Amino acid sequence: MKKWILAVVLAGVLLPANAQLQRKYQYGVEPTENITSLEINPTFTAIDDSAGISTSGVTAKMYKVIDPNWNWGVEVPLSRYESREKSVSGLGDITLAVNWMKPESIQGGFGYGAHMEMIMPTATDKRLGAGQVQVGPSVFALYSWPSGIFTALGYKQVASIFGDHARDDINMGRIRYNLSYLSENKWWVQANLYYYHDFTSSGKMELVPEFEVGTLINDGTAMFVNAGTHAAGNMDSKDWNIGIGFRILYL
Repeated sequence: MKKWILAVVLAGVLLPANAQLQRKYQYGVEPTENITSLEINPTFTAIDDSAGISTSGVTAKMYKVIDPNWNWGVEVPLSRYESREKSVSGLGDITLAVNWMKPESIQGGFGYGAHMEMIMPTATDKRLGAGQVQVGPSVFALYSWPSGIFTALGYKQVASIFGDHARDDINMGRIRYNLSYLSENKWWVQANLYYYHDFTSSGKMELVPEFEVGTLINDGTAMFVNAGTHAAGNMDSKDWNIGIGFRILYL
């Protein structure tokens, strides 16, 4: 009888633990997920609907694990700019990046990390890039719960360091707040709120909400759709945008 009681107690302790270990798929969504992945991300941005100005394109994003806490990546955009006066297509500005992260435990809790990127002026037309070498350091912290909910807050600073003197200097700050739910049934939903502040023009700011829903096609392949819009501020960088993504994990 005592053996049965002990077995029941152990099952009560171990089964929830195993459920927690098996609960959480990796979607490539949390900033502390360190996964080798390839993402193909077609997007469309209506910069000024009334004037017929827009950009569209496809970005390939490849990130490679270095060790449990580090990865590096490259993002290559193929872009098209359209207006009533002129339309051009070609290569955009390539981004090189390195990431360090300290993941939360599988039971949840705090995680944090840092990101450093360099944006190279590789665009084949001035309408497709900034014409400046830029650096973009950022930091973030998140808190997750075993239920699949996590929230994150991050700050990013992007600044030009050299390049075409005829182009505008860049000195932009961005705060990102994220609230997400990762389901046990291989899908997720998340909301992002971005606040941009242009330090080159006093008082220029913008608030951009963005929403995303995605699913795992199988354990190593995900797809998602997201959309955002200009909500407030006197720095109207776009009217709205929409994108889809296909992500291959564990390459």
